[in-house]
Amino acid sequence: MDDNRVRGFITRERWLLGKTPREMARLLGFHESRMARGAKFYALLALPSNDQFKFAGHTHWPGGTPIGSGVDLWPDAHAKIDRQWMPDPETRAKNNVRLSWRLTGPERLIKVVTHVQHDANMESLVQYPPGAGIEQWKLLAELPAVLVVDLGPDDRYRP
Repeated sequence: MDDNRVRGFITRERWLLGKTPREMARLLGFHESRMARGAKFYALLALPSNDQFKFAGHTHWPGGTPIGSGVDLWPDAHAKIDRQWMPDPETRAKNNVRLSWRLTGPERLIKVVTHVQHDANMESLVQYPPGAGIEQWKLLAELPAVLVVDLGPDDRYRP
């Protein structure tokens, strides 16, 4: 297997199991052309600390931002009140989600790297349309990962 360092958007392996890259495109929020030649799948070898990732919602939020919602997930006024008594809501949420992550099995974190790269000439919402709503996070730091599998567009993900 190939060792690497990865960053950017990640998800749990459970959402990918048994699916082809073409099927995953709709789940992950990629334009179908991005998976037309398949993808590589990397499993993290270390779990990120709170300062190494941020919440990116679910894949129906392109780039982690709810489209047209105008919703502030942790308004400063509420966080200020909470800080008097406990860690801020984001820290509590990060601590909770980190407890559910694993380095093996369906809860491990996976980075999907498509063979067709980002197209700077394609409009962002066309290239990254809303997905089916699976959870995602954005790695802010590079973390060690191992190549699990390199799939063609119609190969099923079976690690």
